[in-house]
Amino acid sequence: MIQNIDKRQLKGLLDNIYLIVFAIMIGHYFLLTTTFEIVWPQYFYANLRTFLLVIIIAKTAAEDNISYIDILLGVIAGIVFLVAWKHNGYEVLSNIVLLIVGCRGIPFRKIAKTYFIICSILLVITMMFALTGKIENFVLNQNGRRTRIAFGIVYPTDFSAHVFYLVLAYCYLREEKIKYLEIGVITALGIFVYAFCDARLNTICILLTAGVMGYNKIRHDMTIKKGKSYNMNAVFSILLCLSTILASMAMIGLTLLYSQNRKWTLFLDHILNNRLKLGKKGIDVYGFSIFGQQINLIGSGNRKATPANYFFLDSSYLFVPLLYGILVLGVILLLFLVMSFRARKEKDWTLLWLICIMSLQCVVEHHIVDISYNILLWGTLASLEKNVQCNQKTHLVVSFLKPKFKLHKQGMQ
Repeated sequence: MIQNIDKRQLKGLLDNIYLIVFAIMIGHYFLLTTTFEIVWPQYFYANLRTFLLVIIIAKTAAEDNISYIDILLGVIAGIVFLVAWKHNGYEVLSNIVLLIVGCRGIPFRKIAKTYFIICSILLVITMMFALTGKIENFVLNQNGRRTRIAFGIVYPTDFSAHVFYLVLAYCYLREEKIKYLEIGVITALGIFVYAFCDARLNTICILLTAGVMGYNKIRHDMTIKKGKSYNMNAVFSILLCLSTILASMAMIGLTLLYSQNRKWTLFLDHILNNRLKLGKKGIDVYGFSIFGQQINLIGSGNRKATPANYFFLDSSYLFVPLLYGILVLGVILLLFLVMSFRARKEKDWTLLWLICIMSLQCVVEHHIVDISYNILLWGTLASLEKNVQCNQKTHLVVSFLKPKFKLHKQGMQ
């Protein structure tokens, strides 16, 4: 009796092994955003990177048909991110690019499920530990604002960002099948983060997501009753595809135009809570560079009060080019552009809307390439095809370890 695994089964096994490593990496970076005091092994990152690289090579070798576009995007991303890491010293870039390339070809639904399970469980555990006093629970009392609670995360806004990206993952998994009760729960989450975290932007984004899901469901149900399928307006869908590029151009442009002599920029800066002022300071002091540079950011994380020398680049569209380099931002925008047009081709209007909402959230928050936050980042090279069959009964990551074998007996027909 000979056990034989064909290439498709081998690829499936390697994909599932990758998802386990992905879950470990996501979980690790999530815990770094909490007030848990954990001492990690000395060579944790190096060992995990090596394992990721081996899996990526094995996955590539096991495939017969690989898209030339995926190969090109993977090579470009790998070169730019790794060279930028060596220039600016931000080790996280190597982990980001390996995770992006490793997700290539894996159904995005599997990735989103893994992310949602890991991060939602860790968030609930973190909240329980914080509310019972087992870990630090920062409560901020700032002038002119209501009391803000971080629930075991390093800062209230970061807690609300975790909730926002979990909502994105959940909405992607549910799509038009979502119930109105679920949309109501999402709305309640938006109200919750506003009431307890005073996180205005994430509140708006969560409520906007709820509104979009409701709109999509209504349009979908109406067209189904007519025996048709919903198609978004072509021009509008293209605008959604360009959302990350348009948002980055708008934020960088407004920051460059910011001046004490332009009252309208001062008004916008007030609305954006000093994002333009701090961004302009970053550009004036450090300037843009091809591969980024080390910048000493002083934020409010792990603090009960805002430091007097506060300097943080909250906008993703300024954080990334100033710290990681212009080329890294260019690659990220390119990846999201390709992902958006692939979603458009698949008529995945829900995903297209979610990418647009994410691009708006990243105007004032720095999570566009944050490993434990932005679930959509891992879909840039993943498979978005709706006809890819995912095992709906598989809800736990550990079940990915069950490969299927074909048994052949000599002499049998």
